Amino acid sequence: MKKKKKMSKKKKIILIVTVVILLILLIIFAAIRQNNIEEDKEIDSLEDMIESLDCKYISRKESEDENYYLDIYLEFKCSPYENGNSQKAFYDLAIEAIAKYLSYQDFRLIDESRELTIAVTCQDGIVYDVLINNLEESDYFNKLMSENNLAQKSNLREIEVTPNQELNVLISNSWNLDNISFGNKTSTFQGYDIYFNNGYRVREIRHNLFNIVFTKKYTNSVIDDIKVGDSFDSIKEKLGEGYIEQNSILEYMTKDMYICFTNNEISIYPRVQYPDSEFIEFEELVEEYNEKKDFVTFMNKLTDIWPDYSSYNYNSTYSDIWYPLKGVRIYNDSQSMNGIQIYQEYEGELKNNNKDLYQVYYKTNQSLIIEQELNRTMVKSEDINITNGEYSSNKYVMRSDISGIGQFTNITFYSKDGNNADSELSKDIYANQAYWYDDDNLIYSIQNQGIYVYNATTRQTKTIITGNDNFEITGFNNDTKILTYDGKNIQITL
Repeated sequence: MKKKKKMSKKKKIILIVTVVILLILLIIFAAIRQNNIEEDKEIDSLEDMIESLDCKYISRKESEDENYYLDIYLEFKCSPYENGNSQKAFYDLAIEAIAKYLSYQDFRLIDESRELTIAVTCQDGIVYDVLINNLEESDYFNKLMSENNLAQKSNLREIEVTPNQELNVLISNSWNLDNISFGNKTSTFQGYDIYFNNGYRVREIRHNLFNIVFTKKYTNSVIDDIKVGDSFDSIKEKLGEGYIEQNSILEYMTKDMYICFTNNEISIYPRVQYPDSEFIEFEELVEEYNEKKDFVTFMNKLTDIWPDYSSYNYNSTYSDIWYPLKGVRIYNDSQSMNGIQIYQEYEGELKNNNKDLYQVYYKTNQSLIIEQELNRTMVKSEDINITNGEYSSNKYVMRSDISGIGQFTNITFYSKDGNNADSELSKDIYANQAYWYDDDNLIYSIQNQGIYVYNATTRQTKTIITGNDNFEITGFNNDTKILTYDGKNIQITL
């Protein structure tokens, strides 16, 4: 009698793996089939549509408001704000789905259990306008956010610390930078003066310090015996409670300053004791805006009384202005009205009386200083080569805005490892193309002007050629160093 061969261990493993894969595939196919069945299920009625959104359909009738075609009574699956979270995304989805089913006729959604009336106006096959309880949708949800924020208190509490010598000088000078020296300036970068070897980044606004950043080049203590790079755990052990920790930023507050710790920097913002008149004038302006609702006039007057904004960007469709030290940000665009946002740093009466005013929203449990820090640091978090060539520097990241005709503008250079100073080109440079020559040097061209090389390490610019040509660079060979522009070849030697 022949002896049966035993299956080898390897074959057993292969068999088991094969069976598991087959089972997984069967489950996937079953799920796909079930999804297809659900997707193929026809929606035969308005009731089907509403129940497909996990809402309860009640009834429908001709609208009692002559401006709308239909009133639909239902119970939404959730309130507009639940457990501290906005449900705006769900409401937008439901409104769009129902509008599409109704072929974009005007309608109202009425949830009596939640005292909600949502009036939807459609135009040219799209949802054009949404009013919730007679408020613009964005205004309605922002007011809910305000109510939620006001119900929560900030964890930030004033503590006592011993600042280093540099900070003591600034505090004693009321943060005014006249006659203050930080040493030899290395470069300028996004509004900051860089004192690279000394370990400072300094930004001033109207002769006063806005922000000083101590980098890893600064090896002395900054606060008490805390140095750049100390762990959050050790900082918390030394400074105690009363902090905010958010997005890898640890913030403390003293009588004189806000202190933001990250893993490789300590960033200081003044805590300025503004006179009451600063906030009284602002709040009078807000009251005027509440009555007249003239945003352009409001912004013009605001920048007159408060010219010390840290950022102000605007065009025909949006406006965004920041006052981090005063705790105010104002942002409006064509899609949403985030309005006048009051943060925890604000010291005017609105912080206490929480008046319900047009487009005024309260974030008094949140830190605008941390948001400012995020803006300052997040731009360095991505390592994406946006230059024209395939070669990417191992030392720097080039960033820029892109003009309406595709030119590089506001060109900046970030040191990848922090061992070199960040820098930027002149704001009036609009470059057609940009290619890395090597890890340090960037070639760029300007139409009807010339071709140049910028060394991001020495921060020096060298002219290669000038003239009235287009200077359209179509290629650069990093091995041969031959650059092609306007159908011509030149070899670049540095």
